Amino acid sequence: MIAAVRLIFIPIALAAATAFAAAARPNIVMIVSDDHGRDALGCYGNPVVRTPHLDALAADGTRFTAAFCTTASCSPSRSVILSGQHNHRNGMYGLQHDDHHFQSYDQVKSLPVRLAAAGYRTARIGKFHVAPEAAYAFQSILSGGKANDPATIGRSPVEMADQSRGVIEAQDERPFFLYFASDDPHRANAVLPSGKPTFDTWPEPNRFGNRPAGYPGITPVIYRPEDVRVPSFLPDTAACRAELAEYYQAISRLDQGIGRLIAHLKAAGKYETTLILYLSDNGAAFPGAKTTLYDPGMRLPFIVRSPGRKAPGAVQEAIVTWADLAPTLLEVAGVPFEAGAFDGRSFRAALDGGTLRGWDEIYASHTLHEITMYYPMRVVRTRQHKL
Repeated sequence: MIAAVRLIFIPIALAAATAFAAAARPNIVMIVSDDHGRDALGCYGNPVVRTPHLDALAADGTRFTAAFCTTASCSPSRSVILSGQHNHRNGMYGLQHDDHHFQSYDQVKSLPVRLAAAGYRTARIGKFHVAPEAAYAFQSILSGGKANDPATIGRSPVEMADQSRGVIEAQDERPFFLYFASDDPHRANAVLPSGKPTFDTWPEPNRFGNRPAGYPGITPVIYRPEDVRVPSFLPDTAACRAELAEYYQAISRLDQGIGRLIAHLKAAGKYETTLILYLSDNGAAFPGAKTTLYDPGMRLPFIVRSPGRKAPGAVQEAIVTWADLAPTLLEVAGVPFEAGAFDGRSFRAALDGGTLRGWDEIYASHTLHEITMYYPMRVVRTRQHKL
C-alpha cells in the first residue's frame, strides 16, 4: 500500500516541479546599443554624461568591469552576441549590408531560435544587421518610427520602448525574449554625390543622430564641448570635443528610452520577473576604439539586473565576453544545449555578484569591417595584462 502511494505521489511531485520550473523562467530583455564606449557612462565614472536610468539599473543589479566584445565591428559582434560563437566560426566576417554582404552560415542555431524552440516568445526591435534571417529568426519583428520615415526608429528609443509594450503586456503565460537594439550612439550618415553613405561631415562635427526637431518623448540633453571628458586615447582638440558633445547627447537620448522601457516593465508587473542586460556591440566610433582590439574598442559597459537579486549594486570583476552571453541566458532559461555548441561558457553565478574563479583569459579577433577594410588581428587577453 505504501509502495502504491509512492508510485502515485512521485509523478504528481515531478509534474508540480516541472510546472514550477516553467513558471520560474524569467523574461529576458537584452538592450544592445551601437558604439557606446565604457568611458561615457555615469556608473563607470564619467561625471559629465547624464545616464540616470542606466546608473539606476547598475545600482539595482550588477556592473561588470571587465566585459569585452570579441570583435569590435557591428555585424560581426552582433553575430557573436546572438550565436555564442566567434564570428570566424559563425561566418560573419564583416558588415552584413550593401556591398560587404557578409552573413553567417545557414546552420547557425542562434539564441532566439533556441529560446523559441523552448517555449519563449521572441521579438526584436531596432537594429538587426546580421544574416541570414532564418539563422537569427525572431517570431516578431516590431515596426516603429513614423510611417513616412521608418528609419528613425533606431534613433527614437522612447518610441522603441512604446512599440515594445505589446510584447511586455501580452496576456501570455510564456516568458518573452526582447532584443532591443538602438542605433544610438552611432555616428550619423551623410550622403556623397555618388549616393554612397559617409560619416565624414567635416568641418562640422558629426551629429550622432541628434537633430533640431528632436524625437518624440525625448528631452534633449545638450553638452558644451568645454565640459566633456576627453578620454586618454583621443587628442584634446576643439574638433574632438565638439564631436564628444554630440556623442554624449545621443547617449542621454538612449538612456531616456531605456528609462521608458523599464517603466513599461514595472507598470506591467514584469520588472521583478525579467532579466535585463545592457551592453554595446563595440566601442565608440573614434580612432583607436571601434574596429580595433585595443581596450577602447573591446572593453565595454555591461550591466545585468537579475530577478530575485540578493546583492544589488554588485561589481563583478570576472573577465567575460559576448561569446558567453548565449550559454548564460540559455542556462538561466533552463534550456539545454549540446556540448561544443558555443565558444563561450555560462557566467550565471556572476549575475548577482557571485565570484567566478578561473575567468582570467579571453580571445578576440578582427578580420573585416567594410569589405575594403581587411586588417586581420588576433589577441589573447589575460588577467596579467593591465585591465
